[in-house]
Amino acid sequence: MAFINPPGLPIERGKVHEFANSIGAEEPLYHDEEAAKAAGLPSVVAPPTYTSAQAFFGEKNAPNMFKDLDLDLRFVLHGGQEFIYERPVFAGEVLTAVPGEVVASTKEGKRGGSMKIFDTFTDYKNQDGEVVMRVKNTLLQTAGVVKE
Repeated sequence: MAFINPPGLPIERGKVHEFANSIGAEEPLYHDEEAAKAAGLPSVVAPPTYTSAQAFFGEKNAPNMFKDLDLDLRFVLHGGQEFIYERPVFAGEVLTAVPGEVVASTKEGKRGGSMKIFDTFTDYKNQDGEVVMRVKNTLLQTAGVVKE
């Protein structure tokens, strides 16, 4: 089964409401369009973790930031992820990923072998070209199977 990745990450009011309910977030600004507008906002606000869905909205023809890194996927681990918001994300926006730099380094492992560390940086722009969010992903590649 192949996944279909539509272009951009649409921030939809109904999905924001469903997501907020799923995490138990009762803040009216996540649910109520009128409350958001009364607060001077253009629409409901997406909870900060809502944008983790961006992983499922990769551009079909986007460049693969890791293709030239010679990774051995058998030993790759998720090292972390950071979301840096320039401002809240609002329903009605469509965010598009703009891949940035990849920073590679190595570190000697505590249980043998060196570890490669890859930090990738991606900006997310809305339909007006404004950077709304920045994401830093960290991948780790161990030297192989750890022997104790």
